Amino acid sequence: MAIYLHELVNAVPGRTEDYLDGIGEHQGRASQRIGRKDGVVGLWSALEATGTWPLAVNLWQLGSWDDVAANLARQFEPAAQDPELKRWWLANLDLRTGGFDRLIESTSYSPDVAALRARGVGGKLFLQQIVEVAPGRVEDYLAALGDDGRKAIEGAGGALVGAYRVCLRDHEALTLFAFRDEADFARFQESWYDPAAPLGRWRAAEDRWVRGKATLVLKPKHFLGSPWHP
Repeated sequence: MAIYLHELVNAVPGRTEDYLDGIGEHQGRASQRIGRKDGVVGLWSALEATGTWPLAVNLWQLGSWDDVAANLARQFEPAAQDPELKRWWLANLDLRTGGFDRLIESTSYSPDVAALRARGVGGKLFLQQIVEVAPGRVEDYLAALGDDGRKAIEGAGGALVGAYRVCLRDHEALTLFAFRDEADFARFQESWYDPAAPLGRWRAAEDRWVRGKATLVLKPKHFLGSPWHP
């Protein structure tokens, strides 16, 4: 299991692509400098018809809790801060207005960046869901998703990118699935409301835990890397 950083970034209208390009370019240079190529899972923009916009979504694989603690400590120690990151941050204040971050922890069946690459996961559309459950029932929901829901979703055209428990909250999970093309996503949506389909049966079953979902359909800008590194 690994810790990830999930970011919802409020972009300036008309500047979402500029923001994603800028952060992708910075990440590419940083990856080449430190020799690490598995830090970024993906950078996306939200499709306007599905929720809040303009919105960018970033997902970073951080590593262990020790890695997270060291990373947080550097943010509050000026001498330890990455000067290039600080320059990028200050130079791009006109691209975003704020956001909301979550630290999330992967489930045992959730693939890391290396496994996603090995499996060839990718797509034109991604389905992100921030799932609200009853307090203390996150583990039950995620276990059921791994045992039953994942198979139903994959049978309807999706591919698991990740299933995560949200840290510092006891009532949220986050899931992310990829769809190869629009036809696969359409097939998924049709199956979701079919009570006779495996996905429809999973939809009914998950009501035991789920109180609500904040759902977005995302368009990838960079997934499993960027143009600046493989």
